[in-house]
Amino acid sequence: MSKRKELELKLKDYKHFIITLLLLSIYLYLGAVINTYVQPANDGEFLFNLSFGITLVIILFGLRFRRLKAKLEERV
Repeated sequence: MSKRKELELKLKDYKHFIITLLLLSIYLYLGAVINTYVQPANDGEFLFNLSFGITLVIILFGLRFRRLKAKLEERV
């Protein structure tokens, strides 16, 4: 497989992974809001922190995605 095709597949995988992590982060955030404000429970803070951590991972993958995309555009 050519190097260009490999980069395109990697970009597609990163994009799917970013979307999946974003959905998971939103789901956890909403769960934290429900646990904290609607039905008070003690584990809301953990869910907020987990949601924030996943958001940081999303940012890191976004930066790698942009770097790979620029690298792919250089090759064209």
